[in-house]
Amino acid sequence: MATTDGSPGPRIIQWYVDTRRMWPVPKKAKPKDEVLEFKNVAARELSLLTEAEQDSVLRYYYLRDAKTKLVSHLLKHLIVTKFCNVPWSKSIISRDAKKKPCYVPEGETSEPDGFAFNVSHQAGVVALIAAVGFKSRIEVGADVVCDNERIKIDYQHIDKHGFFDWVDMHADVFAPSELSYMKLAPVPVDLRVKGAELNGYGQDAISRCQKRHERIAVKMTGKNGEDMELQMQTDPIIDAKLRRFYAMWCLREAYVKMSGDALLAPWLKELEILDVVAPEAKEGIRDEFSLEKGEVIRQFATYMKGKVMRDVKTEMTAMGVNYMMSGSIRVPKEHQMSDVVFGDWLELDFEKDVLAVAESY
Repeated sequence: MATTDGSPGPRIIQWYVDTRRMWPVPKKAKPKDEVLEFKNVAARELSLLTEAEQDSVLRYYYLRDAKTKLVSHLLKHLIVTKFCNVPWSKSIISRDAKKKPCYVPEGETSEPDGFAFNVSHQAGVVALIAAVGFKSRIEVGADVVCDNERIKIDYQHIDKHGFFDWVDMHADVFAPSELSYMKLAPVPVDLRVKGAELNGYGQDAISRCQKRHERIAVKMTGKNGEDMELQMQTDPIIDAKLRRFYAMWCLREAYVKMSGDALLAPWLKELEILDVVAPEAKEGIRDEFSLEKGEVIRQFATYMKGKVMRDVKTEMTAMGVNYMMSGSIRVPKEHQMSDVVFGDWLELDFEKDVLAVAESY
């Protein structure tokens, strides 16, 4: 069970809920009928929301979307109830001037200083990041990605048109430097030879790899300086490039959500998050539903209009085999960067950490 209480003072809260096996509903001929059945199966949880929030859940066509929307609402109410000292019924979620969800106390006109939250969901997983106890206004953003949710569609395009063309489909939301990096920067590969390293020609071969189901000759240097060549299947290279793309998407989305602007923000192509390496999943995971913590990468080179963003702190974690979660925080001037400390993403016990709180406050 995740710990949801703690000491006062500046803190970063990171929660998640995995809805994939929650609220099982019999398969129906029409997806919308599954959502109608979900209304009965999740009646207890839906009763904890306002009528407008319930409507926003049940208007979805697909069950998976209704489930993540429900949990997104519940986590917003939970963070307000736990850390703003109000009963669940008073944890009204509003929207700020940029339409970003926030909490405005009853009788006030703005959200409390030093408190902010953001929610993200993808492929059945819902994550919330929050800042509590800070001295002044703070901005936070979160994102979740699943690198294989669209894998069949991604593969179809890449197999037909190549990886570079696939990257170019997303050119509107990335900086030119990022697009070039996605296409041409080498990705980690298993050389299967102890002590060997890629040489320039080997790195170039991997950088230019665009399609699966091919074999390429990769030149490398052995541990004693000798020239070597390895025949490699291109499938793992493309998979590594796809994972890095989704890692870059995750970081960018977290930053954009932190700012409160959409992916159509006018400055979007002037935001650069450079030299991104995707965090690696923990070795040996067999369970497809596992969200076991893998590698954590802290702080990325983030630039806006060519200037480094020194007040932004970012972190990304591999979760299970295919998921990654990131958080982005703009640190107030009244605080040092060291005041912002990311922790682990904690999976909530839905019954004890969420429902028990909602029904007792």
